[in-house]
Amino acid sequence: MAKRGKALFKSVCLGKCKSRDLPAKLNLTGIAPEMNRLWDASVRELASGVVREHAALLVWERESLRLANIVEGADDEVEPDFQLSTGQRFAGTFHTHPYVSGLMGIAFSGEDFAITLMHCENLSLLHCGNKIVALARTQFTPKFLDDEMIDNKAKELVRTYRRQLSLSDAVLQMNIAFCKRYHFGFYSGSVAGKLRLEFRP
Repeated sequence: MAKRGKALFKSVCLGKCKSRDLPAKLNLTGIAPEMNRLWDASVRELASGVVREHAALLVWERESLRLANIVEGADDEVEPDFQLSTGQRFAGTFHTHPYVSGLMGIAFSGEDFAITLMHCENLSLLHCGNKIVALARTQFTPKFLDDEMIDNKAKELVRTYRRQLSLSDAVLQMNIAFCKRYHFGFYSGSVAGKLRLEFRP
């Protein structure tokens, strides 16, 4: 990664990147194997009708982004461990979105947006089976908003989009609409960890 690219990536992770400076690509190949391992752990009992979300804290440590404090949750929720160790700087969180039905490609929920805002996450990463998506905070992103209102609005938007779209596409459109509303950069890409900027606020 070029010097400027590294500096921009660090600024994204530490919440210091302005909207106009959001990089066109995020290279997460360094943590992709661990994210994929947590996805595999989330669906390891899928054949038995059991899935479990996994989460990790995203930390900036020794000049790179790392996953820490890995936890296992329930089938549709997981509570990250936000405790930092010496030498770590908070970046955000990572979690998985497994479904008992085997459905993949479901991006952030309204509750995910609310949690990202509530904890002032700079970068939020989600593994949804066939891709990885990301929210990147900008200088315009609010600090906190009513979480119930956000979740209800998200569900309303998904119901509206579902009249013409598949569930995964409807949720994706809700994500873009929320990124416009709350001024997040939105990235999407392969499970190899190469993401591209889909929306710049």
